[in-house]
Amino acid sequence: MDRVPSEIIYLVCSLLDVDDILNFRLVNKLFADIGATYMLPEVTFHMHQEEFDRLEAISLHPLFSKHVSSLTYFAETLDSPKVAWREFLMAEYRKYGDAVDEQDKLMAADKDLALLQKVLPRFPKLEALTMSASNLFYEGRYRTQRRKPFADLLGSGYMSGIHPEGKRPLDALLVANVRAQCALKTLRAGSLHWRFFKRSEKELTRMFKPLANLTFIELSINVDPADERIHEGNSLRKCQRVLAKGAIRKILKSMPHLQCLYVEILNLECDEQEKGATLRDIIEPGFRWSNLTELVLGGIAGNRIELMNALVLHKGTLRKLCLRDVTLASTSWRKLLPAIRKTLRLEHACICGDIYGQCEDEVDIEEGSWANPLLDPPSFEYWDLSVPEVGSHDMRQSINMYCRQGGEMYPDELPLCQRVVEKYYDEYVGPFFEAENALDDDWNEDAEFNPSEGNDENWEDVTDEDLDDGMSDGSMDSLTRGNTILAFNMMLLGAFASPEGFIDTASTGPPPFMIGPDISTGFADHSGTSSGDEILD
Repeated sequence: MDRVPSEIIYLVCSLLDVDDILNFRLVNKLFADIGATYMLPEVTFHMHQEEFDRLEAISLHPLFSKHVSSLTYFAETLDSPKVAWREFLMAEYRKYGDAVDEQDKLMAADKDLALLQKVLPRFPKLEALTMSASNLFYEGRYRTQRRKPFADLLGSGYMSGIHPEGKRPLDALLVANVRAQCALKTLRAGSLHWRFFKRSEKELTRMFKPLANLTFIELSINVDPADERIHEGNSLRKCQRVLAKGAIRKILKSMPHLQCLYVEILNLECDEQEKGATLRDIIEPGFRWSNLTELVLGGIAGNRIELMNALVLHKGTLRKLCLRDVTLASTSWRKLLPAIRKTLRLEHACICGDIYGQCEDEVDIEEGSWANPLLDPPSFEYWDLSVPEVGSHDMRQSINMYCRQGGEMYPDELPLCQRVVEKYYDEYVGPFFEAENALDDDWNEDAEFNPSEGNDENWEDVTDEDLDDGMSDGSMDSLTRGNTILAFNMMLLGAFASPEGFIDTASTGPPPFMIGPDISTGFADHSGTSSGDEILD
């Protein structure tokens, strides 16, 4: 074994999961040092003192700290203020109450921010920050499940993120990074309440300026409070006014090196065509990211002309596109889809969710919408392209094949009615997705676990191995690895085949035609104005 080149040992270790690395490190001192480089690429923590102590211990470890590439802050906390004691046996309530009191002390003292300001500079290879609320954004490759710090207290019935959801933990991560200035490439945040963006441009600029070199950003923004006990009153209108000022647009414009851009506005209380943001709230008209290869937009409104203008600017690099739950104001999907087919050379295309539009000529009106031909006015377009829990969606898959590779993979006949779908599905669509699903099945058989199975606890980053300080630093650099970025891209690729990263609200039937004045005009631009802020509180 001593004769085996160290590079080969590094390569072997890079293919192991964490549970096997534990055994690998027991062989000898060299294996222990090499294994340490792959033990903790992804570190996670919660709002809990033991979690803070663990994170600090990892940051002080001479080996582990040098190879942390991803840090995730789980936003889930115990509900505070405490619920009534009658809901628990007294013994259980005492444990719960003590935990909430301790948690409140941590938050009042900003212990999370203070800790992050200390530990971030200790992770020289840190490339990714994640704020995860509602259990989003975690794709661990670990069989061992690290328990949540609250697991012994109670079930998930009294767990939620502090309102506004995601704001506090994301604040802590970004403010700490202002001081640390880590060389980050990836930022993911979700689900994040829109109130995060209700602050001055100066403050947002300060928080996001260190992220100018990001290549991957993913934002899932909630219109409605995640906590059902909170009632904001017309949260949709408030969200529209805040985002119309351009906070997201300016943040993304400050990141010229983006390769993957993912923004979704989640409006779970309303599956109609009115959305919490417009395209121009997300993407500056005329702005181009020179390296953009993947674009995912969900829960927005716009018209096909401005959308195509944005896509044409990126046609030289864009290879993956997903549009989900998108409303085309006063324009038609029957015009947009052929334009995408003829203009772009997409390797992956996904048009999914509930999509809305309006017919633009008499031919479209005569053909009508297969989903509901009795709608008034008759020019209204609606298709339910959501992903069912079991089975496939023939029309969604057909549209995706129609848009791929400049139309080379599907005849030039728009599959927006069942007649066309049935005409070509068996020859051009079914075999393609059957082959793709077969590859997925092979991968799942090779995998030794399925994170979606079992209880609702998170699959996290580590085992219970002691973080001993006696281990000396390794003498060799690890081989270049892309495991973390690959994990991120796996989620994105899932959006193109079976978009699990999105939350789908399958409609039981098309809602009434309710595009209001703001939507139909693409929203008035309130950039630079402050009127209406007092209404948002």
